[in-house]
Amino acid sequence: MESNWSEDYYEGAIYMTYQDLVKCIGEPHFERSDFMIQKEWHFDMEDLTHFSIYDWGETDIDRDVTDGKVVEWHIAHDGMPGTLEKIKSWLHDKGVEVDKSMSYKIKASDVNMNIQVKKTDICNIGYEHLNEGGFLAIVCHDDTTEIEEILLRSILKCFGDEYKVIDVKDYVLNEVDEVYDGMIVTNLPYKIFEKII
Repeated sequence: MESNWSEDYYEGAIYMTYQDLVKCIGEPHFERSDFMIQKEWHFDMEDLTHFSIYDWGETDIDRDVTDGKVVEWHIAHDGMPGTLEKIKSWLHDKGVEVDKSMSYKIKASDVNMNIQVKKTDICNIGYEHLNEGGFLAIVCHDDTTEIEEILLRSILKCFGDEYKVIDVKDYVLNEVDEVYDGMIVTNLPYKIFEKII
């Protein structure tokens, strides 16, 4: 069966397994296999507010959302003010632990970013990762150092506000030919970097 609902305004997401979501809100109203969405629910509230819950883009990575792993379920609604709070209350009544599983886009201060950093996220910055006095330092090509520093600053925030880029300096590749690249030095302990999976 195909959904015939018009597109709503995306405002947030719930993070839980398909199986847990079905226990709370029932089987999906629509299932697809040829689009960006695999499972989709639509609900009308008593005040005629309607909203939908659906996965988005999991087919891009050849993922079956019923695989038992946590999925980002998008929440969309008609865009009326106060709707998200009504949806949160409705979901809570259905057994969804809203505060633990939901992030939403009302204003920046309300966004709950549940980001897990992988070692490849850091290893994709620069081309060499060094232990510089017990702290992580990354060597980058001279012409990409600035943009890689911006990316690294963002990733470091995932570890906590105390972790920062503390220096950007020249890294000598070949003193004879005076060939230099950039080195970004952080205050993230190298031990933490080593432990990231």
